[in-house]
Amino acid sequence: MSKGQKATRDRGKTSGAAALTPDLRHVAITSVYAAAALAFLEYFGRPEFFEHVFASAVLRHFGLYPHLWWALWTIALFLVVPAAIVRIGFKHRLRDYGMNLALQRRHWWLYLGLFAAVFPLVLLAARRPDFQSIYPFYRGAFQASAREILAWEAAYLTQFFALEFFFRGFLVLGLSRAIGRASIWLAMLPYAMLHYHKPPAEAFAAIVAGVVLGEVAYRTKSIAGGVIVHVGVASTMELLALGVV
Repeated sequence: MSKGQKATRDRGKTSGAAALTPDLRHVAITSVYAAAALAFLEYFGRPEFFEHVFASAVLRHFGLYPHLWWALWTIALFLVVPAAIVRIGFKHRLRDYGMNLALQRRHWWLYLGLFAAVFPLVLLAARRPDFQSIYPFYRGAFQASAREILAWEAAYLTQFFALEFFFRGFLVLGLSRAIGRASIWLAMLPYAMLHYHKPPAEAFAAIVAGVVLGEVAYRTKSIAGGVIVHVGVASTMELLALGVV
């Protein structure tokens, strides 16, 4: 065997070994699951799918069920399954993926600053027709009972916790084990794409939000900041849309 052939064979062995490293397996599993979860949610988890398949239940409780369908699938795909992958598949601690909501005093200024920066934009957006056509998500809330509204809000706000765990915990903090800070930019892509059904202003803002919330999670090693901002903004938008405030 010539020296050139031997070098080529050795490079092939090295490449094959590299393809099996734990870091690359982690990136591959995480990336494939993320793509599959987003595709499933888009085609089978949206309210429109429920309305098509379960037409007889659409109007019950003023159209609550299609929205609960979306929220519950979001929670399952973005929280339950990824948490199982982390604990059973990777055998890692959930707290290492940001599942740590203990708010450190030194980070409070960061969380409050984020919400304060977004709040004026929320007030302006709430007056726009394109936002008013979408919010509140549960359009039947104008006629629904308090119990139905509470059921919806509980599911709606919980899915933001799931959203933050998926994008900032599972993707940003999880992938940072292998690719470092680049995970922030990688996670921003699917996060921005998730907002394609929203008004254009919100879709473009999601690009900035994805980077900023990713950086906050990376620095604090917690998804708490994203949860606070998301729940605060969503609650404000819902209350404004319902005319409560």
